[in-house]
Amino acid sequence: MDRKTLCFTFFSLLALSACTVEKAIDGESRWFYRAMSSQSYRIPVAGNDTLGLLHTGQGKDTLVFIHGFGPYPRVQWQPMVWGFGDQKSMYIVDLLAFGESSSDDSLITIEQQSEAIWQALDSLGVHRYGLIAHSYGGMVAAYLAGKHPEEIENLVLIDPLNRYYALETLDSLERALGRPIEEVLLPKDVEGFDLMQQISIKDPLYVPEFVKQRAVDNIYTENASQREGLLRAIERDANELKTEMNGYSGPTLLIWGESDAIFPVKNGRELLQDYPNARLEIIRKSGHSPHMERPFEVLDVLREFYLSAQSGK
Repeated sequence: MDRKTLCFTFFSLLALSACTVEKAIDGESRWFYRAMSSQSYRIPVAGNDTLGLLHTGQGKDTLVFIHGFGPYPRVQWQPMVWGFGDQKSMYIVDLLAFGESSSDDSLITIEQQSEAIWQALDSLGVHRYGLIAHSYGGMVAAYLAGKHPEEIENLVLIDPLNRYYALETLDSLERALGRPIEEVLLPKDVEGFDLMQQISIKDPLYVPEFVKQRAVDNIYTENASQREGLLRAIERDANELKTEMNGYSGPTLLIWGESDAIFPVKNGRELLQDYPNARLEIIRKSGHSPHMERPFEVLDVLREFYLSAQSGK
């Protein structure tokens, strides 16, 4: 079933149901992970933080998925989880301020996110794993790999926030959009939703207006002020992050959407110098989220990478 058919089916079911958008998406996610035979956890970590994560899949090798800035982190990874369900043991993380995770802090740092994941996995006895992460989560994963390289078997970063990203690029993007990036990543109206799709996906799908409005009303308002705080924390810590990102010497794969409007492909080429055992794969006809836009191509790339990493042990 192709991407457009899946989208049409989802919205048809949504239109026929009496559920809100939020309930429909949550129900689909629960159904998917029940079918995958999964278990959810909410684990207390440092301070008053609680990290939510879900375990599914079978296999001796473990993957940990870390999502980007969008809502419903467990939905974002469904194509990858489906692709590896009978080969890998997988943990899907909800970053602090997303999903089942929570924090009392208004400015949650990259270091805080990284340590929360490390502590939660440690409490579950998970000490060797691969990381696969997207966008904002990519910088969290890069920080985690740099701080705890002895636990990381391999690293996959998909269009990650990175230390080579120039604020001038963000400024020009905001001028082109006519809005601050916070109002695009956390849309408060239908126009903001359209702009969010425009910069996140190369070929945005048709979404009915009523679905957009309900998404804005019911999904993007959740923890909005705290998520804005995540962006302020990155801006505040930008210079420190540039000097503290230690890189990682193990097998590394950088995956980049050819038409990423947020983090340009040149960042991927620059990032290679931080990872001596890395290669860059550019996914054609894709924007900022190739694992959702071109899941089958990304799955093929990942399978080849894991086979290569395994043979190199």
